[in-house]
Amino acid sequence: MKTLFVKNLKVGSEITEFFVLRKKEFKETFEGQKFLKLELGDKTGRVDGVVWDNPEEIYNQAEAGEIVKVKGWVSSYKGELQIKVERLKKASEGEADPADFLPASEKDLESLICEFKEITATIENIHLRKILQLILDDPSITPGLKVAPGGKLWHHAYVGGLLEHTLKVADICEKAAGLYGLINRDLLITGALAHDLGKIRAYSSKGFFDYTDEGRLIGHIVSGVELIDQKLGMIEDFPPDLALQLKHLIISHHGELEFASPVVPMTIEAIVLHYADEMDAKVDAFAHIIKTQKIKGKRWSDWVHLINRYIYLGDEEEDKDLN
Repeated sequence: MKTLFVKNLKVGSEITEFFVLRKKEFKETFEGQKFLKLELGDKTGRVDGVVWDNPEEIYNQAEAGEIVKVKGWVSSYKGELQIKVERLKKASEGEADPADFLPASEKDLESLICEFKEITATIENIHLRKILQLILDDPSITPGLKVAPGGKLWHHAYVGGLLEHTLKVADICEKAAGLYGLINRDLLITGALAHDLGKIRAYSSKGFFDYTDEGRLIGHIVSGVELIDQKLGMIEDFPPDLALQLKHLIISHHGELEFASPVVPMTIEAIVLHYADEMDAKVDAFAHIIKTQKIKGKRWSDWVHLINRYIYLGDEEEDKDLN
């Protein structure tokens, strides 16, 4: 079983440990020497691997997504940890625990599903409540909600992350609906619960989170609208205008065309959903960076390329105030 995780690797250590093989590709040095570059990982992070001796032989030992046993030693290259791999083989059945390789929600997922059902029961509009009930009754959706991440790397990137994110967005929207009188509360909450359902089809969770073919070729927004269209076809006399508004919530929730939103929000419910989604995604991402990078004496995060900034981690005095 696994005893050493990526977050605990130290330069100079010899290791024999299990990782999930995320990527593998041949490279060449400027002098033309061929080597194998690997990306290895577990639930705590990722680390590069490099193979100089017998790269072809090691390349054929395992495929991306499989758990492997690696023998080597930890070095540093351009300021980043790297494992110089001497040997690698595919792990045998039962030799490693899959739970060591995918981060997972700390919350009870069955309780979160119950919360989803409880919110559904509060929807007064019979058509909107029916579509949520059809979603919950679909055997391909509810189990997927308990497995899918909210994102591949940036936010809620763990088993159950999609479900946590969905409920938090619904909670933010509930509060907004109480503040602004023009909002159609039932429509907004239905959109919040359904806005990211396409991610169930867009992500795979085999050893690590990655895009499915559908996720790459179509994307979760289109997949989500297709799912809603399918359920709409099962409900007689669903008001056409209401159907359009619901689909608009899903299609526009990324907010801007440059962020892969096919259209921008054009209803009051859509703009609220966009900012609720954005708030929860950003806060979770910031919180993850703070939790994983904060160590004694470190006040700022490493440079975060996705948002082009450092994140303030706080100081020890502030930590004492929080305790």
